[in-house]
Amino acid sequence: YTAVQNIDLRNPNGFEVCCQGSECKDDSLWVPATISSKYSLTITLTISSSCVGKQLFGLRYLWRETPCPFKQAALYSYTDPNLPSPPYIKYF
Repeated sequence: YTAVQNIDLRNPNGFEVCCQGSECKDDSLWVPATISSKYSLTITLTISSSCVGKQLFGLRYLWRETPCPFKQAALYSYTDPNLPSPPYIKYF
């Protein structure tokens, strides 16, 4: 992945944040966060008003059994347009 210099943004959906508790074990604690801008390998997310002023405990991408329709993930490799970014989760 070190050769990747850009990503292809196909839609702004697929990200979720958890701002309701440090465990974030319950799916109902995760709220959608849409991509508001992209520059090179950096994206900026817009979070729900329910999270404003709260600490973020987690961020996840395509963390569902069926995360999106075929070939409609949010992020793809810029050099190989058939290669989507894999799902991931990060706890802070």
